[in-house]
Amino acid sequence: MQLRKKFLEPRANAGTNYVQIGHRRTAIEYALAGIKRHHDAVLEAVGQDPFTQEMEGTMRAWVAETLLQGAYLREYHLWEKDCKAYFPEMAQRNGGTLVMKTKPGQPFTSLVWDTLARFSVTVTPNITSAIEAMRDRVNVMKHEAGLELDHFISEADYTAGVEALEEFWNHLASAEKVGP
Repeated sequence: MQLRKKFLEPRANAGTNYVQIGHRRTAIEYALAGIKRHHDAVLEAVGQDPFTQEMEGTMRAWVAETLLQGAYLREYHLWEKDCKAYFPEMAQRNGGTLVMKTKPGQPFTSLVWDTLARFSVTVTPNITSAIEAMRDRVNVMKHEAGLELDHFISEADYTAGVEALEEFWNHLASAEKVGP
């Protein structure tokens, strides 16, 4: 089987998934810039009051972390959903069927790597390891007890995860062949 792209078909297209991640990434960057701008405006308005400066800094960090954590979780789960839609459509375009269901104990990422092999496509280890790390962090955030500082997502963590997902879809887009 091969990855097949239908000309101007936005459904089940790696390029579409790549573009959508870019749009969401831009939205997060825009929101973070707005948070910084609001923070700077508040500090300018209140002057040198140390208590307000400290509280405003804490509030800025909370808001940014909440946004990044939610965006990180969302991006990983949208990647899973996009894979569940994309690969069965690719199989159908090859005259076959494919169900994206993991075996007991199998991580979803492993299923994706196995599925890629069915289409004779490999993804570089830097992409696979970054997505695996993203999956591990998402599962820790969702399932581990308590709220620990090391569970928080930094802007660098978010960027690294999103870049890996962008590289994944960009790589698949370049592997797609135009056809029925």
